[in-house]
Amino acid sequence: MKIIRVRYLKGPNYFSYKPTMWIELDLEELEFSPSNTLSGFNEALLKTLPSLRSHTCSLGYEGGFVERLEEGTWMGHILEHIAIDLQYLAGIKVKRGKTITGGKKGIYFVTYDYREPKSGFYAFQAAKEIVEKILDGAPYVDSSTYIHEIENLYFTNKLGPSTEAIYNAAFAKGIPVERVGTDSLVRIGTGRRQKHVQATITSQTPYMAVENSCDKQVTKSILSSVGVPVPEGETASSYEEVFGVAERVGFPVVMKPLNGNQGRGVFTNIKSREELFSILHCMENKETEIIVERYYQGNDYRLLMVDGKLIAASMRVPPFVIGNGHESIRKLIEVENKNPLRGDGHEKPMTKIPLNSTITCHLEKSNLTLESIPEPGSVIQVAGNANLSTGGLAIDVTDEIHPTIREMASLAAQSIGLDVAGVDLICPDISVPLDRSKSAVIEVNAAPGIRMHHYPAKGKPRDVGNAIVDYLFKTREEAAIPIIAITGTNGKTTTTRMIKHFLERDGYHVGMTNSDGVYIGSRVIDEGDCSGPISARKILANPEVDAAVLETARGGILREGLAFRECDVGIVTNVSEDHLGLDGIEDFKQLVKLKRLIPEVVRQDGVCVLNADDPEVVQMAAHTRGRIVYTSLFHTNHHVQGAVERGWTVWYLDEDNWITCIKEGKKMKLLPAKDIPVTIEGKARHNIANLLQALAAASSQGVEIEVLKEKALTFKPDHEQSRGRFNTFELDGRLIIIDYAHNIAGLNAFFDTAKHFRKGTTTTVLSAPGDRQDHEIREMARMAVKNTDGLVIREDQDLRGRAPYETASMMHAAALKEIGGSGKQLSIITDELKAYYYAWNCSHPGDSLFFLYEKYSVVSGFLSQISSQKNMGAKKII
Repeated sequence: MKIIRVRYLKGPNYFSYKPTMWIELDLEELEFSPSNTLSGFNEALLKTLPSLRSHTCSLGYEGGFVERLEEGTWMGHILEHIAIDLQYLAGIKVKRGKTITGGKKGIYFVTYDYREPKSGFYAFQAAKEIVEKILDGAPYVDSSTYIHEIENLYFTNKLGPSTEAIYNAAFAKGIPVERVGTDSLVRIGTGRRQKHVQATITSQTPYMAVENSCDKQVTKSILSSVGVPVPEGETASSYEEVFGVAERVGFPVVMKPLNGNQGRGVFTNIKSREELFSILHCMENKETEIIVERYYQGNDYRLLMVDGKLIAASMRVPPFVIGNGHESIRKLIEVENKNPLRGDGHEKPMTKIPLNSTITCHLEKSNLTLESIPEPGSVIQVAGNANLSTGGLAIDVTDEIHPTIREMASLAAQSIGLDVAGVDLICPDISVPLDRSKSAVIEVNAAPGIRMHHYPAKGKPRDVGNAIVDYLFKTREEAAIPIIAITGTNGKTTTTRMIKHFLERDGYHVGMTNSDGVYIGSRVIDEGDCSGPISARKILANPEVDAAVLETARGGILREGLAFRECDVGIVTNVSEDHLGLDGIEDFKQLVKLKRLIPEVVRQDGVCVLNADDPEVVQMAAHTRGRIVYTSLFHTNHHVQGAVERGWTVWYLDEDNWITCIKEGKKMKLLPAKDIPVTIEGKARHNIANLLQALAAASSQGVEIEVLKEKALTFKPDHEQSRGRFNTFELDGRLIIIDYAHNIAGLNAFFDTAKHFRKGTTTTVLSAPGDRQDHEIREMARMAVKNTDGLVIREDQDLRGRAPYETASMMHAAALKEIGGSGKQLSIITDELKAYYYAWNCSHPGDSLFFLYEKYSVVSGFLSQISSQKNMGAKKII
């Protein structure tokens, strides 16, 4: 078996709305060996992973997968189930998978859910290794090492628990949220409305507040100045000063580093000079500045504040072990650290108890070491502080807090200036009024961890992540800019450009992606085919953008899924056979399903604009939550008529060839189609279809009819507003029409429009993308020679998997057969620029040249060169 390609489909995709692993697998010789032909394989596999017996598979009931094994299934399908099972056993709750047979013998496309890329892919590699060991004769494979590595990769690379809680809360509310980079930084919201969170520091957290909270002495000064009780104490920079401060404050004391965090280096209840001396000399890290302050007898509480409001409160209990009379403290800690609720760092509800100097120094206070063996039943506190980072546990006490303590915590957080704060309080009883003589705020923390509140050892979980998201955004609308997504086979780019034009106004910046580039207003930030998710994210992440108009092509969806979970407007222009036989999309039915993804992700309060003249597109109405708006070139279209009867909005071309809208039962005639430049005097029917959908989308976003009229009249099919889409020039007496038609439907629309403008002898320069099927390539050649007097066949620079001259030769043979003895001129000039020159040199004033380009820069460069040679400017006709 051989892994050929791996794709991480991050967003909604052909297979699922969840992140999906996509693997192209070549079974090689195993293609001829289903599971029921492999002696002993099924038994060894189920012995290795008995949990596979619970898999339902496509049969829909427990044990279904075992039945498939016994009746015979192929290895791609088996690896899918193993990869899912291994992840699940590692604590990653995934369940969906699907394996598709490829068009070539032995090729399979294996897909399954994943939560984190590295662990998700390793699960497949592990599955492959397990299978290979069994095929080599192993009657059983120990899967524990693989499971442990998957777990390790997952917890090492996923978001930290605090950021993850915020991420999940935003996700649950339908607010766009995306991880940025590989650390715990997330962007919540899109475009101009976005905000960022890292751990629990938000983009609204003041820098000075963070700085002040990190300096414990400054924190105490600020709190004391507003009447918040704080412990008496001083900062010391030498051992001599430490002892001096301790004497002045009076034992027992607390010692901690001035700029420490997460409880590191904190020692409490130091009762004498001897204990203090012992601790100072056993510390691994010698701090340059140390705070020594009064010790308060009481419980350790963490009060979590968001925007000045108390959201959660926990009582923190220092880590402890219970003696059994025969095991050392070290061994007891090691046993406790095997608790499945404990993990390294912040990966799980509780942290493992560290075996470090903090523990040994604390034990020395009680004349104990890690090798001491406690009496049976004796409770040994192994750390002096209750931070979760040092192994402590938390008990929720939110409902017990007295109002006076709630008010004091709010004052503390606001005085420091933190929007999200963890107020640490020592207090005998949090349920009674604040006693300032017995209680003190010992710290106010920026970026407080919130896992203790989400996963308390005892008590009610508190959804702090949700509270933080609510603080940042009251509604989804506050967080998300409108997203308009356009898909289909043809017309996507023109429709996208028009929608952007219709939406733009002073002070309102529209971001756009299409097959030419990425645009913010009039500024180009990237060039090339930018109709995929990488380009879309550049728009959604840009803080200048007020609305996103995104051309969404099939290739990008298959490579990575969508860049967004939902859109406000989804448009499907049309669907015809194109790019079949690639990436598992083998037939037209699968292509339709792929395009249908855009209607499926339209928001419930959004709009789905569908071309009612395309029977496949019309059927997508059953797969959207959005409000349906039909468009049609025919006022007699029965889908349009039915929609009008139901009170829906429709846009269509009426019997007088006027652009017309019926909305809420009211009919509005916009303009005669022939008066709108993009329709090219009403002759470009495909552009009228594009125009109707663009108008429907813009209208759904609140653009008034009068504005739409003005905008429609100012959008022109030239190289500035609609570059490369039926751009028409007159140069040295010749008519030149430039277009990007690169499939059968697009070529048919081009020639249907061009026939109204052609003059003299016509010559077409054309190629076909190499990833089209053979019959499509031949049909494009036949169409071209039917609609032109001469054909120059070029070849794309990107051969898309074809051999040099393969596509051109195929087109030449098909064209030659079509023209028979008609005498039409037929040539092959593979280089794009040379092909244009050849067609030009064969033409005369009064002739027409149709240039169907691969790269716009090449054809535009040709025009500039010819214009310069003729010492004249290219004159635009339309």
